[in-house]
Amino acid sequence: MADAIMLTAMLALGLAMGAVFVVACYATELGRQARFLTARDRASNARLTTSSRLPGMVSLVDSVNAELAASDAERVEALRSADEFSRGLSALSHDVRTPLTGARGYLQLAREEEDPARRGAQLAAADARLAAMAGLLDELFSYARAADPDTPFELGSVALRPLLEQVLLGHYPEFEGRGWEPALECEDVMVEADAEALARIVENLVVNALRHGSGTLSVTVRPTEKSRVLADFANPVAEPGSIDADRLFERFYQADASRATQGSGLGLSVAAELATAQGMELSARVADGTLTITLVMSTV
Repeated sequence: MADAIMLTAMLALGLAMGAVFVVACYATELGRQARFLTARDRASNARLTTSSRLPGMVSLVDSVNAELAASDAERVEALRSADEFSRGLSALSHDVRTPLTGARGYLQLAREEEDPARRGAQLAAADARLAAMAGLLDELFSYARAADPDTPFELGSVALRPLLEQVLLGHYPEFEGRGWEPALECEDVMVEADAEALARIVENLVVNALRHGSGTLSVTVRPTEKSRVLADFANPVAEPGSIDADRLFERFYQADASRATQGSGLGLSVAAELATAQGMELSARVADGTLTITLVMSTV
């Protein structure tokens, strides 16, 4: 009996010493990992390592390293985005200075001009350049407002066809000047949206077609399953190969391409931000020389 008690005591002592040893190993290894994370430069690519085969330690190290990799990727993306935004603002500031400089020049000429007719033409030219500058600043303001997560949206039932008609009619002189007759195919349908924000989306899509299209715009609305409706804004483009549909909704996308046309490169970014904020989707594709931008909305 005494031998059994002694054996049990020794076994218990051995298990206790083993447990203490394992705890000490965990404490040592975790302490080393903690010191590494504390001293690690956040900008470095250094990762945790371990030669320990303690249960769960390798999985822990792998999980921490995965989080470090994800954090590094987010940091790199934030730096890339900030750099892109900075370059875009520089390009936009150039676009703003150009009409401002032109307006000042025409105003100077108008002050020195004695012929009333020529003075009127110079003032009109100055006014046109100031209007162009105001348009660029308005796009920048619209982007900042659309990207602000605190911007309030009042979602409700919006009749889609009258809204589309109103925006298209507002640009009738521009379509007529190009000899284009926009086409609209849309049945009576109610969508869930903020009316003002949806009108801005449509406005920006129409303006994009007018600025960069080479043929008339057609807007086709078609229902889909699950109470959704698709609105396709399609128009021919002169150089379809130069359009990167995957980047079309990036802010300042035009800043990285040709600056031969007016605009800040923010119009489609504003539309995308407004669509996302209302639970809508915007996508683009180029096929057979035609650019098609699709807006997906929920019906009421």
